[in-house]
Amino acid sequence: MPQFTEIVSELERVFPKRLQEDYDNAGVQVFAGEGNITQCLVTLDVTEEVVDEAILSGCNLIVAHHPIIFGRGLMNISPETSVGRIVLKAVKNSVSIYCAHTNADAMPVGTVAFMFEKLGIKEFSMLKRLNTEDFECGAGGIGELPEEMAALDFLKNLKTVFNCGAIRYTEIIKPTVKKIAICPGSGSFLLKEAIRQRADVFLSGDFTYHKFFEADKKILIADLGHFETEIGIKNIFKCILQKKFTNFAVKISSINTNPIKYL
Repeated sequence: MPQFTEIVSELERVFPKRLQEDYDNAGVQVFAGEGNITQCLVTLDVTEEVVDEAILSGCNLIVAHHPIIFGRGLMNISPETSVGRIVLKAVKNSVSIYCAHTNADAMPVGTVAFMFEKLGIKEFSMLKRLNTEDFECGAGGIGELPEEMAALDFLKNLKTVFNCGAIRYTEIIKPTVKKIAICPGSGSFLLKEAIRQRADVFLSGDFTYHKFFEADKKILIADLGHFETEIGIKNIFKCILQKKFTNFAVKISSINTNPIKYL
Protein backbone atom coordinates (compact mmCIF):
# COMPACT_ATOMS: atom_id res chain seq x y z
CA MET A 1 0.00 0.00 0.00
CA PRO A 2 1.35 3.46 -0.89
CA GLN A 3 2.17 6.13 1.66
CA PHE A 4 0.24 9.41 1.73
CA THR A 5 3.28 11.35 0.51
CA GLU A 6 3.75 8.93 -2.41
CA ILE A 7 0.20 9.54 -3.61
CA VAL A 8 0.57 13.31 -3.26
CA SER A 9 3.87 13.17 -5.14
CA GLU A 10 2.29 11.30 -8.06
CA LEU A 11 -0.70 13.64 -8.29
CA GLU A 12 1.59 16.68 -8.24
CA ARG A 13 3.83 15.11 -10.88
CA VAL A 14 0.83 14.92 -13.23
CA PHE A 15 -0.75 18.17 -12.01
CA PRO A 16 2.10 20.45 -10.83
CA LYS A 17 0.90 22.48 -7.89
CA ARG A 18 2.73 25.58 -9.15
CA LEU A 19 0.19 25.76 -12.01
CA GLN A 20 -2.71 26.59 -9.70
CA GLU A 21 -4.24 30.05 -9.93
CA ASP A 22 -3.32 32.65 -7.31
CA TYR A 23 -6.77 32.50 -5.72
CA ASP A 24 -6.73 28.71 -5.42
CA ASN A 25 -5.86 26.40 -2.53
CA ALA A 26 -4.95 23.10 -4.10
CA GLY A 27 -3.02 20.51 -2.13
CA VAL A 28 -3.42 18.95 1.29
CA GLN A 29 -6.65 20.01 2.99
CA VAL A 30 -6.61 17.59 5.90
CA PHE A 31 -3.54 15.59 6.95
CA ALA A 32 -4.52 12.73 9.22
CA GLY A 33 -0.99 11.41 9.57
CA GLU A 34 1.62 9.66 7.45
CA GLY A 35 1.23 5.96 6.94
CA ASN A 36 -0.18 3.44 4.51
CA ILE A 37 -3.27 4.48 2.57
CA THR A 38 -5.57 1.49 2.69
CA GLN A 39 -7.98 2.70 0.02
CA CYS A 40 -8.71 5.99 -1.73
CA LEU A 41 -12.04 7.60 -2.60
CA VAL A 42 -12.11 10.04 -5.54
CA THR A 43 -14.75 12.75 -5.89
CA LEU A 44 -15.46 16.13 -7.45
CA ASP A 45 -16.51 17.77 -4.16
CA VAL A 46 -16.01 16.87 -0.52
CA THR A 47 -19.26 16.92 1.45
CA GLU A 48 -20.18 15.35 4.77
CA GLU A 49 -21.86 12.55 2.84
CA VAL A 50 -18.65 11.89 0.92
CA VAL A 51 -16.65 11.68 4.16
CA ASP A 52 -19.26 9.24 5.54
CA GLU A 53 -18.91 7.20 2.34
CA ALA A 54 -15.11 7.10 2.75
CA ILE A 55 -15.41 5.94 6.37
CA LEU A 56 -17.99 3.24 5.58
CA SER A 57 -15.97 1.91 2.63
CA GLY A 58 -12.67 1.80 4.52
CA CYS A 59 -10.97 4.64 2.64
CA ASN A 60 -8.55 6.76 4.66
CA LEU A 61 -7.85 9.22 1.82
CA ILE A 62 -10.19 11.38 -0.25
CA VAL A 63 -8.87 12.91 -3.46
CA ALA A 64 -11.11 15.70 -4.75
CA HIS A 65 -11.10 18.42 -7.38
CA HIS A 66 -12.62 21.29 -5.40
CA PRO A 67 -10.87 22.43 -2.21
CA ILE A 68 -12.92 22.59 0.97
CA ILE A 69 -10.69 25.34 2.40
CA PHE A 70 -11.01 28.19 -0.07
CA GLY A 71 -11.15 31.97 -0.38
CA ARG A 72 -10.19 33.58 2.92
CA GLY A 73 -9.46 30.17 4.33
CA LEU A 74 -10.72 28.50 7.45
CA MET A 75 -11.16 31.15 10.15
CA ASN A 76 -12.23 28.60 12.76
CA ILE A 77 -13.17 24.95 13.05
CA SER A 78 -16.70 24.58 14.33
CA PRO A 79 -19.49 22.03 13.90
CA GLU A 80 -21.74 25.00 13.12
CA THR A 81 -20.36 25.19 9.55
CA SER A 82 -20.30 22.52 6.85
CA VAL A 83 -16.55 22.91 6.32
CA GLY A 84 -15.93 22.66 10.04
CA ARG A 85 -18.00 19.48 10.27
CA ILE A 86 -16.13 17.97 7.31
CA VAL A 87 -12.73 18.72 8.84
CA LEU A 88 -13.70 17.50 12.31
CA LYS A 89 -15.20 14.26 10.98
CA ALA A 90 -12.20 13.59 8.74
CA VAL A 91 -9.69 14.15 11.54
CA LYS A 92 -11.72 12.11 14.04
CA ASN A 93 -11.80 9.17 11.62
CA SER A 94 -8.20 9.55 10.36
CA VAL A 95 -9.23 10.44 6.81
CA SER A 96 -6.85 12.71 4.87
CA ILE A 97 -8.15 14.99 2.12
CA TYR A 98 -6.18 16.17 -0.91
CA CYS A 99 -7.37 18.40 -3.77
CA ALA A 100 -6.06 19.06 -7.29
CA HIS A 101 -8.07 22.01 -8.61
CA THR A 102 -6.93 24.67 -11.10
CA ASN A 103 -3.64 22.82 -11.52
CA ALA A 104 -5.71 19.88 -12.85
CA ASP A 105 -7.62 22.27 -15.11
CA ALA A 106 -4.31 23.60 -16.46
CA MET A 107 -3.04 20.28 -17.83
CA PRO A 108 -4.34 18.68 -21.05
CA VAL A 109 -4.75 15.35 -19.23
CA GLY A 110 -7.11 16.90 -16.66
CA THR A 111 -10.68 18.18 -16.87
CA VAL A 112 -10.09 19.39 -20.44
CA ALA A 113 -9.39 15.82 -21.57
CA PHE A 114 -12.67 14.65 -20.04
CA MET A 115 -14.74 17.15 -22.02
CA PHE A 116 -13.04 16.45 -25.34
CA GLU A 117 -13.35 12.70 -24.84
CA LYS A 118 -17.10 13.17 -24.39
CA LEU A 119 -17.17 15.15 -27.65
CA GLY A 120 -15.19 12.52 -29.57
CA ILE A 121 -12.32 14.96 -30.16
CA LYS A 122 -8.92 13.26 -29.89
CA GLU A 123 -6.61 16.07 -30.98
CA PHE A 124 -6.78 19.44 -29.25
CA SER A 125 -4.63 22.18 -27.78
CA MET A 126 -5.01 24.46 -24.80
CA LEU A 127 -7.16 27.49 -25.60
CA LYS A 128 -4.94 29.89 -23.67
CA ARG A 129 -1.40 28.61 -23.33
CA LEU A 130 0.94 29.29 -20.43
CA ASN A 131 4.34 30.08 -21.91
CA THR A 132 6.40 29.86 -18.72
CA GLU A 133 6.65 26.06 -18.86
CA ASP A 134 8.46 23.73 -21.27
CA PHE A 135 5.33 21.58 -21.71
CA GLU A 136 1.83 22.39 -22.90
CA CYS A 137 -0.42 23.79 -20.20
CA GLY A 138 -2.80 26.69 -19.75
CA ALA A 139 -6.55 27.10 -19.62
CA GLY A 140 -9.44 25.68 -21.62
CA GLY A 141 -9.03 23.84 -24.88
CA ILE A 142 -9.85 23.99 -28.58
CA GLY A 143 -10.29 21.26 -31.17
CA GLU A 144 -12.47 20.10 -34.03
CA LEU A 145 -15.26 17.56 -34.26
CA PRO A 146 -14.56 14.60 -36.57
CA GLU A 147 -17.42 15.89 -38.74
CA GLU A 148 -19.55 19.00 -38.84
CA MET A 149 -22.83 18.78 -36.97
CA ALA A 150 -26.04 20.74 -37.23
CA ALA A 151 -25.88 23.26 -34.37
CA LEU A 152 -29.18 22.24 -32.78
CA ASP A 153 -28.31 18.54 -33.04
CA PHE A 154 -24.98 19.31 -31.42
CA LEU A 155 -26.70 21.03 -28.49
CA LYS A 156 -29.11 18.13 -28.04
CA ASN A 157 -26.20 15.70 -28.08
CA LEU A 158 -24.42 17.77 -25.41
CA LYS A 159 -27.43 17.50 -23.14
CA THR A 160 -27.28 13.72 -23.43
CA VAL A 161 -23.55 13.02 -23.21
CA PHE A 162 -22.95 15.45 -20.33
CA ASN A 163 -26.18 14.44 -18.58
CA CYS A 164 -27.28 18.06 -18.25
CA GLY A 165 -30.47 19.01 -16.45
CA ALA A 166 -30.65 21.96 -18.82
CA ILE A 167 -28.44 23.83 -21.29
CA ARG A 168 -28.48 27.62 -21.52
CA TYR A 169 -27.31 28.85 -24.91
CA THR A 170 -27.21 31.91 -27.12
CA GLU A 171 -28.70 32.48 -30.56
CA ILE A 172 -27.69 29.91 -33.17
CA ILE A 173 -25.90 32.01 -35.77
CA LYS A 174 -24.47 29.26 -38.00
CA PRO A 175 -26.34 26.15 -39.16
CA THR A 176 -23.40 23.84 -38.40
CA VAL A 177 -20.54 23.66 -35.90
CA LYS A 178 -17.12 22.01 -36.09
CA LYS A 179 -14.49 24.04 -34.21
CA ILE A 180 -15.15 23.68 -30.49
CA ALA A 181 -13.67 25.71 -27.62
CA ILE A 182 -14.21 24.54 -24.05
CA CYS A 183 -13.43 25.46 -20.48
CA PRO A 184 -14.47 23.12 -17.66
CA GLY A 185 -16.09 24.84 -14.68
CA SER A 186 -16.39 28.63 -14.75
CA GLY A 187 -14.97 29.68 -18.11
CA SER A 188 -16.52 32.97 -19.20
CA PHE A 189 -13.11 34.65 -18.86
CA LEU A 190 -12.00 32.73 -21.96
CA LEU A 191 -14.88 33.79 -24.21
CA LYS A 192 -12.89 36.50 -26.04
CA GLU A 193 -10.08 34.03 -26.70
CA ALA A 194 -12.56 31.51 -28.13
CA ILE A 195 -13.90 34.22 -30.44
CA ARG A 196 -10.38 35.29 -31.42
CA GLN A 197 -9.56 31.72 -32.43
CA ARG A 198 -12.77 31.57 -34.48
CA ALA A 199 -14.42 28.74 -32.59
CA ASP A 200 -17.97 27.99 -33.70
CA VAL A 201 -19.10 27.27 -30.15
CA PHE A 202 -17.80 27.78 -26.62
CA LEU A 203 -18.76 25.25 -23.94
CA SER A 204 -18.41 26.04 -20.25
CA GLY A 205 -20.42 26.72 -17.10
CA ASP A 206 -21.45 29.55 -14.77
CA PHE A 207 -22.17 32.18 -17.44
CA THR A 208 -23.95 35.20 -15.98
CA TYR A 209 -26.78 36.98 -17.79
CA HIS A 210 -24.67 39.90 -19.04
CA LYS A 211 -21.83 37.65 -20.21
CA PHE A 212 -24.15 35.98 -22.72
CA PHE A 213 -24.44 39.32 -24.56
CA GLU A 214 -20.70 39.18 -25.27
CA ALA A 215 -21.29 36.41 -27.80
CA ASP A 216 -22.24 39.36 -30.03
CA LYS A 217 -23.40 37.08 -32.88
CA LYS A 218 -19.80 35.87 -33.26
CA ILE A 219 -20.03 32.54 -31.44
CA LEU A 220 -22.52 30.12 -29.93
CA ILE A 221 -22.23 29.89 -26.14
CA ALA A 222 -23.53 26.76 -24.41
CA ASP A 223 -23.56 26.74 -20.61
CA LEU A 224 -23.66 23.08 -19.55
CA GLY A 225 -23.20 23.65 -15.83
CA HIS A 226 -20.14 23.66 -13.58
CA PHE A 227 -20.67 20.18 -12.16
CA GLU A 228 -21.48 18.64 -15.55
CA THR A 229 -18.26 19.88 -17.18
CA GLU A 230 -15.97 18.65 -14.39
CA ILE A 231 -17.49 15.44 -13.03
CA GLY A 232 -15.19 13.29 -15.19
CA ILE A 233 -12.17 14.29 -13.08
CA LYS A 234 -13.12 11.40 -10.76
CA ASN A 235 -12.27 8.87 -13.47
CA ILE A 236 -9.08 10.73 -14.33
CA PHE A 237 -7.88 10.64 -10.71
CA LYS A 238 -8.65 6.93 -10.55
CA CYS A 239 -6.74 6.14 -13.76
CA ILE A 240 -3.68 8.13 -12.64
CA LEU A 241 -3.48 6.45 -9.25
CA GLN A 242 -4.17 2.91 -10.42
CA LYS A 243 -1.62 3.22 -13.22
CA LYS A 244 1.06 4.20 -10.71
CA PHE A 245 -0.04 1.97 -7.83
CA THR A 246 -1.25 -1.16 -9.56
CA ASN A 247 -2.34 -3.10 -6.47
CA PHE A 248 -4.10 -0.18 -4.83
CA ALA A 249 -7.88 0.14 -4.49
CA VAL A 250 -9.30 3.45 -5.75
CA LYS A 251 -13.06 3.88 -5.48
CA ILE A 252 -15.21 6.41 -7.30
CA SER A 253 -17.64 8.19 -5.03
CA SER A 254 -21.28 7.37 -5.72
CA ILE A 255 -22.51 10.60 -4.10
CA ASN A 256 -24.03 13.19 -6.43
CA THR A 257 -22.53 16.38 -5.00
CA ASN A 258 -24.18 18.77 -7.47
CA PRO A 259 -25.90 21.45 -5.33
CA ILE A 260 -28.05 22.53 -8.31
CA LYS A 261 -31.33 20.77 -9.01
CA TYR A 262 -33.56 21.05 -12.08
CA LEU A 263 -37.30 20.79 -12.62
